[in-house]
Amino acid sequence: MKSVESAERGRTVTLTVEADTDEPVSVRVVDTVPSDATVVDPTDETVSNGVTGGGELVVETTVAPGTAERLRYRLTGGPADLPTATVERLAGGSSAGDLTETVGQWLPADGPASPLAVEAVGPDSEGGGDRHDGDASQVRVRLVGVRPSGTVPSAATQSSVSTARPDSGDLSDVAVGFVVTRPNQDAALRTAMRAGQRGHPTFAVVRAPDPDGDLAATLEAVGVTVVEAPTAEASRAELNRSLSTAARERGLAGIVLQTGDCPRIDYDRSLAALDSADYDVVAIPETWSDETDAPLVVVAVPAYNAAGSVGAVVERAGAFADEVVVIDDGSADETAVRAREAGATVVVHDRNRGYGGALKTAFREAASRDAHYLVVIDADGQHDPADIPTLVETSRNERADIVIGSRYVGGETRIPFVRSVGLAVINNLTNVSLGKLRPSGWIRDTQSGYRSYSRRAIRSLAADRAIGDNMGASTDILYHAHRNRLSVAEVGTTISYDVPESSTQGSLSHGIDLVRNILWTVEYGRPLLVVGLPGVLLTLVGVAAGVTALVRYDGGGGIAPVQVAIAALALIGGVLVCVAALVMHILNAHPAVKNLQQ
Repeated sequence: MKSVESAERGRTVTLTVEADTDEPVSVRVVDTVPSDATVVDPTDETVSNGVTGGGELVVETTVAPGTAERLRYRLTGGPADLPTATVERLAGGSSAGDLTETVGQWLPADGPASPLAVEAVGPDSEGGGDRHDGDASQVRVRLVGVRPSGTVPSAATQSSVSTARPDSGDLSDVAVGFVVTRPNQDAALRTAMRAGQRGHPTFAVVRAPDPDGDLAATLEAVGVTVVEAPTAEASRAELNRSLSTAARERGLAGIVLQTGDCPRIDYDRSLAALDSADYDVVAIPETWSDETDAPLVVVAVPAYNAAGSVGAVVERAGAFADEVVVIDDGSADETAVRAREAGATVVVHDRNRGYGGALKTAFREAASRDAHYLVVIDADGQHDPADIPTLVETSRNERADIVIGSRYVGGETRIPFVRSVGLAVINNLTNVSLGKLRPSGWIRDTQSGYRSYSRRAIRSLAADRAIGDNMGASTDILYHAHRNRLSVAEVGTTISYDVPESSTQGSLSHGIDLVRNILWTVEYGRPLLVVGLPGVLLTLVGVAAGVTALVRYDGGGGIAPVQVAIAALALIGGVLVCVAALVMHILNAHPAVKNLQQ
């Protein structure tokens, strides 16, 4: 039965299907959309985002015995009298293969709009009232799509997947996964609908409050496989791994993972990126392909004697970037040649200037292009380029100037023992030197080279001459961020240490350089803390030793020359150190010194 009611925007069309059998019955509902009408997406504010008519709206559903199902959509325009819908009983399968890209979304009878709503309606209740306790295992509704009017599905096109675009090929072996949270519920449901329309199997983890299971049931109703979270406190990286595992278990070839706010996915770029990924890839939003005067994402690759690996890194990173810039830091091999062959823009240093020197060139190159975001990735293959969208979207959504791909935030990085000990020492020293005394506010991975920088950070860092040329540049950048009030965020990533051509600097020399750099920076950046505090303590020791000597003398014990000497030396030394700390602090505050640091 079909009924039409006037609504705030157009008309609401209701299709009611009742079961007249003792067993569940599968049907296909076909409703003709007039050529001068538009099916409206209820989540959009403008009618222009709807789908023009001239075709047939197709829905497949299984109706449980003793119930009916009521489906609604919104229509604008068209004649006063609408055509009658037809109902076809299905023997099995569906006819999604001949459908074009989809229509607007189904509306629930009551409550807020959602992409698809199913109502089990008791035929014996007064006025056909709603009954929501139907058997969820028997009631399944799937919005299949719109097909051109008059087409007849063929047996060759029947499949169990939703509609795919004619030019998209077979997409049923590539999944789309997403995490549903309270803020992104509507966007996540739209992701499910669009992915299903293209023929992608969909997987979701529900992290939004869902005490009655209604949200999970709605997802399942539109064909989404709901995956249970590994733990209640699982990180996004762990949830994404659960989605990837679920796709693997079902024999799928790969999975595209949505970012947190679930924007519209650029499927062409995301699937192209997946071709070179191991199994999963983070989705590239459609907004990345919007026309802009400046490149949105520039990926910089500092490289030194990396001819064996830089080509593969450039090719994989290129799927996520408007431009890949390789900084050949005076390499003696064919690093520059391999990078150009892979499609990168290459900047060659006439001599080796060190990792920090390559980073400074990267900042200047990104600033000259007025890039919105700069992502720095290593040339040895330790970093996974598939995480680039995660870093950039985190920077965009959280307004973070620097986003660090961290080995300690939900990742699966297996750090060699000696390196892990050294990193722990360096991380602690760096955070203390930044004045972060509470672990809750620490930067957990201060030495990760996998970072994204906002336009503001790019311009600021490109002008900073205080960044060193060696491996301590990673720490220098954090000091710069602290001085210039640049916000820093971290996201989980995995770093591989079993690549054939890893860092050219040994762990011991690297660690010594970092400690020396931290101590130098702290000494001159925080003299009252690093120099003044020990001076005060030394002065207190001298005072205590002097008071003890006086008490001894007053008690008739005589003068203890050694104790007096210690007291005098400690007191004089402590006062001198305090004076030095005060002088250093005053000098640091002088405009000439500040200009030199910049």
